[in-house]
Amino acid sequence: MNNKLKSKTRLAAIQLVSQHLINNQDIEYIKNDFDKYYRNTIIDEDSEKIEYNLSFLSKLILYFKTTDFKNLSKEINSKIKFDRKFEKWDNIVQAIILISISEIRNSNKEKIKIILNDYIEISKSFINTNETKLINSILDKLINEK
Repeated sequence: MNNKLKSKTRLAAIQLVSQHLINNQDIEYIKNDFDKYYRNTIIDEDSEKIEYNLSFLSKLILYFKTTDFKNLSKEINSKIKFDRKFEKWDNIVQAIILISISEIRNSNKEKIKIILNDYIEISKSFINTNETKLINSILDKLINEK
């Protein structure tokens, strides 16, 4: 699979996790719905076709589903130096961290830097520079601790 398709698949995973966090719906239901109505479509004439690798997306969602959120939230909260707990962060920031750390913790060490960089690049499309730096810092601390 080429790198562009991997990035698009990670983007789709972030969107699904974000929607899951917002609506508290079953992520498999969201994934199936997303695949049925959006995959290989163009939203408007100025956008690219929504495409992703379904098997890679399923793998990312499986990693996400097997993540222990309570412990991960505790880990993240122990790494930050400000009062706002992880559970109160914007859903998109939470989604980026959750799906990226889920993938990173289930990948070979040699690929971690590439994966991390891809998620940081994707995050720049959604959030401001300070939040991107926060995500980078949190992921770096979580990765280097393990």
